[in-house]
Amino acid sequence: MELRESLVHLSDNYIEQKEEIFTGNVLANHLRKVIPSLVASLLGAQDRYYVKGSAGQSNWANIPWIAIMDLTITKSPQNGFYLVYLLREDGKGLYLSLNQGVTDLKKKYGRSVSRALEISGSDFREQLKYSKNGLIEGPIDLAASQKGSLGNLYEHGAIYSLYYESGNFPDNETLENDLEEFITLYLQLVLNLSVGSSGQAEDDEMGLSIEDGTKLRQHKRVERNQALSKKVKKVQGFTCKACGFDFEKKYGEVGKGFIEAHHLTPVSEIKGRKVGLDPVKDFAVLCSNCHRMIHKTEFVDKVEEFRTSYIVS
Repeated sequence: MELRESLVHLSDNYIEQKEEIFTGNVLANHLRKVIPSLVASLLGAQDRYYVKGSAGQSNWANIPWIAIMDLTITKSPQNGFYLVYLLREDGKGLYLSLNQGVTDLKKKYGRSVSRALEISGSDFREQLKYSKNGLIEGPIDLAASQKGSLGNLYEHGAIYSLYYESGNFPDNETLENDLEEFITLYLQLVLNLSVGSSGQAEDDEMGLSIEDGTKLRQHKRVERNQALSKKVKKVQGFTCKACGFDFEKKYGEVGKGFIEAHHLTPVSEIKGRKVGLDPVKDFAVLCSNCHRMIHKTEFVDKVEEFRTSYIVS
């Protein structure tokens, strides 16, 4: 099944199927499994992105969605920003949208969340300055029936979007090209973000070109992602792969579970979403000293050679 066929099937049948029993529904399963699997196959680097579709939890959602989440930013549509297909509540059309997580912001801003989403969306657009025929900048119309609902907040959280009218979807090639362009747009926004909370360049970024600085920030963003780091440590343990240092043996309880996850892809070879995130083959656990030093050598991706050259006498 191609992307167009799959999305048209959703668009043409969702409103009717909402009248049917939710549990075990074939269309709901199509939304949860078939479309996400299809989208993931089109992305190529599936370890970088998490694709999830939802027709609701225990009952039908008014606005179903298929979200594409960069795992260095978020693994939940409740926070961060992500790509998402959103079907209008009345079923009259489908959006492909670079959108923002609304749940966490709603807790933070309360009744002002819609305005907060629009302001942050405007800031994101200033960073990207993207243009395309048919592009929608800012809020979209999902025909959300209830103000303050998740659907209503999705409307305000939109950064850039494309609209496909039900019964008049473009051909499959166009849909796939649109997805590819929005993935590139999403990636650019990820790379634009500074790792430092202050937004200032860190010491090792000073003097670098814009391109090299961007690659380095991407490298550090991967390494500092808490979910990824936790997974790496669970698989590889807490002993430095280079020098064998064990923080718990040296410092006792206070050092228990302390180690750093080092991403093995050299900064010079980072090419957007091709960066691997496998906790076994793409990372190594290193102590703080070895981690900092390995980046100063030619052995960023060769821990054993680093060990032989600099540690083992």
